[in-house]
Amino acid sequence: MNTKKLPLYLVSVLFLGLLVMFSACGSNEGSSDTLPIARGSAGELLLVMDSASWQSELGDELRETFLKAMPGLPQAEPYFSVRYVDPFKLNRVLRSAKNMLFVATLNNETIGGRKMRSFFTEASVERIEEDPNLYQFSKKNQFARGQEVLFLFGTSDDALIENLQNNREEIRNHFHKVEINRLQESLYKVNEKRKLSNSFLKENGFYFRVPFGYEEVPLEKDNENFVWVRNLGDIADRSIFVAYKDYDSEEAFKPENILDFREEIFSNRDISDDTTVYMTHQSWSSTPLVEFDTVNFNGKYAIEARGQWKLSNDSRGGPFISYTFVDEETGRLYYIEGFVYRPSENKRDFVREVEAILKTFKTSGETNQKQATS
Repeated sequence: MNTKKLPLYLVSVLFLGLLVMFSACGSNEGSSDTLPIARGSAGELLLVMDSASWQSELGDELRETFLKAMPGLPQAEPYFSVRYVDPFKLNRVLRSAKNMLFVATLNNETIGGRKMRSFFTEASVERIEEDPNLYQFSKKNQFARGQEVLFLFGTSDDALIENLQNNREEIRNHFHKVEINRLQESLYKVNEKRKLSNSFLKENGFYFRVPFGYEEVPLEKDNENFVWVRNLGDIADRSIFVAYKDYDSEEAFKPENILDFREEIFSNRDISDDTTVYMTHQSWSSTPLVEFDTVNFNGKYAIEARGQWKLSNDSRGGPFISYTFVDEETGRLYYIEGFVYRPSENKRDFVREVEAILKTFKTSGETNQKQATS
């Protein structure tokens, strides 16, 4: 079976061919003001499929996709909190969930399988049968405003399982990006610290959006190549910092060199009342508890790291996420990080928060380019 990723033009064809997908669940789709507002907790995903399929290998693949533990967290927490719903119990209240996932296969002859299949038009079924590469389709505001719905489908369980296995990260990232976008909209809705962001741009040559509640941390030592903002909230302690130095070679992107740069950054910074204490990363038998990945960070080649930090006296620790990349215009190697301190409590949603802030980062050249084109 050909399981290459679906080209964009085929996504458009699918959009036209599937017509009124899931029309039996309700015809209130689109961005009409008459739709209710989507509801649900951060990171919550409502999954609708046949109950027998949910307990089968197909369900196992979906659990592997969405219930995978987010890297870097001290306690295991899944990327998403999945709530399964039988298609016969999908009422008006449940249809207003912020994130919804519908899963169906055409050869499922159980009562629930036929119910899921009945949501498709005949034209939709024919198109899916003709092209095994078609396995997903997303729709905004299907039943509620601010809602994201993803449909996963195939001619058989085996066909859909193969597509899940080959595209697992892309499927999971679909909702992860939606969560990041929602967080950014919420964080900067009121009282954004634009003055502080602009001061970073003027004095340091970079910019990131600072939400309400975050304050710049005063540093006694040279602040020319390092800034730190922090939110000492009642729920969690969250920090964002940016550091940079001259870029000299591709060796800087090796994991061990990234961690060395991080150690160098914090070896010269007073981050607690005890000046002998410094921040480092946690390890197990000399192996860092850090996962690295190559990513596209706002159009730049970057290394993403997710791991756990600690103070050198072991008094504090928690998760962090960082990005390392180069600004070719200035020749700088940037290391930007968000870290969280919330002992004995879940931290996933706060790691997503600092990730959302990090992804607003722009260099002075990028900011000028945006202003010129706006």
